[in-house]
Amino acid sequence: MTLEKIAFAAVSLMIIILLPPLLDGISRKIKATVQERQGPPVFQTYYDLSSLLSMEPILPTDRLGFLIAPYVAFASAVSAALLLPFGNFVPVAFTGDIFVFLYVLAIFSISMMMAGFLVNNTYSNAGANREMMLILSVEPILGIAIGILALKTHSLSVSGIPLNLSLTPSVVLAFIFLAYAVYTECAFIPFDIAEAETEILEGPLVEYSGKLLGIFKWAMLIKRVALIWLFASFIALPLVSRFADLSTPYGGAIALITQLALLVIFYTMSAIIESTTARMKVIQAIRQNTVIFLAGIVALVIASLGW
Repeated sequence: MTLEKIAFAAVSLMIIILLPPLLDGISRKIKATVQERQGPPVFQTYYDLSSLLSMEPILPTDRLGFLIAPYVAFASAVSAALLLPFGNFVPVAFTGDIFVFLYVLAIFSISMMMAGFLVNNTYSNAGANREMMLILSVEPILGIAIGILALKTHSLSVSGIPLNLSLTPSVVLAFIFLAYAVYTECAFIPFDIAEAETEILEGPLVEYSGKLLGIFKWAMLIKRVALIWLFASFIALPLVSRFADLSTPYGGAIALITQLALLVIFYTMSAIIESTTARMKVIQAIRQNTVIFLAGIVALVIASLGW
């Protein structure tokens, strides 16, 4: 491995593992500022995770599924992130890896449902039910958005799709659907329906404590960054490729910086939306997702016609 790839690999791991808690801390500070509160320190999420990871959990059940769910969630979130391009470096890339990306994201949601259904707790079961309904309504939107982009670029590779994009009406619609699906999958307000701290006490995670809860929380933050990074990559790589050669270290560095900038912008916008929006009811979210899914079908037909 060349020195260039080693550097990009190190930066990629830092973005995947270490950056998510910092972004969450920045988000919390932005929300506090918008709501005219002092808010916690920017590094508060690091402190919270460190505290949780140092504590032994209190187990409400000895079921294996309950014990391994946080580790499955963490592994799936990291696996999804490793499939994404970081500048001109892709940790894990192969033909058809877009399907694997969607698959491991689904595994994350399955681990959340498993965590909620395997304990005898009303709040936990309600959260797992909500997670199941939400994932069944938003995953098709994400699939259609990516499907349109794959159809227009004739590529099934996460890193190959953005390099062959051209601006057409269907591609613009695909980006709109992708942004919506990413925001919803990240469980930002108003779509934090499964956890809903003030309503059902964090739903599927209500019975978790100590290091198991810390691993789950960390995994959720990594999943958010992975989803937003996907969206940022689809915007940044086509833009940078117009004036820089992505195969060179210079082009790769410019692309990586652009991806980071878009990640921070998306996170900032999400924090502002969260601070000014109320949580939806689960039935409202499902109805809205259904309408957007039907619109996505229309966009897919437009894409198939070559528009």
